[in-house]
Amino acid sequence: MTTPLVQRDSILYLHLNQDAYHVNITRLKCLLKCVLSLNEEEAQVLSFLIVQGRGLIAKDIASSLNRNPEVVRRALRSLYSRKLVSRKPYPLRRGGRAYMYEVPRPLIRMLMSICMKMDELMKTVSRLPHEL
Repeated sequence: MTTPLVQRDSILYLHLNQDAYHVNITRLKCLLKCVLSLNEEEAQVLSFLIVQGRGLIAKDIASSLNRNPEVVRRALRSLYSRKLVSRKPYPLRRGGRAYMYEVPRPLIRMLMSICMKMDELMKTVSRLPHEL
């Protein structure tokens, strides 16, 4: 199932089933690093999987992000060990196997909810007077 999304500037409009989310990608990566204590590579891989809205293998993620495949595999192993991504075996055409990684929907919904709350907070702060 492909997730329809539209991107304008750094704002991503993500649609999951009936839910529509407006997500600032930079803010999402910051949230992932701060709240979940992820490093830069883990946050980049996780945010990419969220944006894609479907499962991908490490090779395709590395290619899309223009990153070293081993760096991506290391990030995916870490994310998997922390239960932030799920994986299932994916047979390769020339033999061997890889894993298909995806972000569980409940986690995406929770992260989008937090991002929306952060947006509300930023708007509230911007409207506050300079002197209290």
